Amino acid sequence: MTLHLARAIHAANPPVPKLPSNGHKQDDIKEEEDDDAVSMGESLSDLQQSNLEAWRASRRAIVHTLDISSKHSKHARKIVQGFRRGMYAGNVDFHVGDVSAWVAQQQTSRQTKVSFLTHILLDLPNANLHLANVAPALNVNGTLAVFNPNITQIVDCVETVRKHKLPYLLDQVIELGASTIREWEVRAVRPRASPMKADEDEVSEFSSGGEPIDSVARQEARDDELAQELAKNEEKWATVCRPSPGKQVVGGGFLAVWRKMEPGVPDKL
Repeated sequence: MTLHLARAIHAANPPVPKLPSNGHKQDDIKEEEDDDAVSMGESLSDLQQSNLEAWRASRRAIVHTLDISSKHSKHARKIVQGFRRGMYAGNVDFHVGDVSAWVAQQQTSRQTKVSFLTHILLDLPNANLHLANVAPALNVNGTLAVFNPNITQIVDCVETVRKHKLPYLLDQVIELGASTIREWEVRAVRPRASPMKADEDEVSEFSSGGEPIDSVARQEARDDELAQELAKNEEKWATVCRPSPGKQVVGGGFLAVWRKMEPGVPDKL
């Protein structure tokens, strides 16, 4: 996945500077390095390093990848550097640590609370615990994608967005399989009050003698009773979670995609 992202942004960055060469053999280059270090105070390797740092500062697109394990991070770096002679390695910055902690550290080092990420992809357990912390770092209209093996983990994210009123608008939830994909409907709904009581009241609007009672008073009583019942159910929510019609898949996982909204815009779950 990191390689796919690195390749997708590759055209946005300038070419990586190559090692300066004058056509001499390796021994001659090593000797010239020693001469440079004495005469100019900077060796050929130092020059290459300074050029590389200048190139990194000029990048217009970067994939920041985080892993909680330093061992796994080193393994991922080795894979990226070994793919096609490392042609995409410069597009990726590897970090070790927690996602929420890294976002906070970046905001501190950048000395600003302004968002700095165009897209966020969370492929980790308990992604719902990080949704609120990464929100300030995501640009408005940027996408937040969460990949999990179970649909219940996606439901947890949907519930977290609703409960904490996070500025995310759910675009779609899809199930990824070996050969096909299937879209799911996942949304939070508030159950309606039962209409049974209102129907009973309508039946009893006439007294046993057939004389109509005060309809205005009766309507006011029904309205008050309905308002009380709605108030009781105001905080009760249910989750709709069902696959859309389509082919079944085997294996894979679930990908949910949200879009960052402007602050203060009501969310649509």
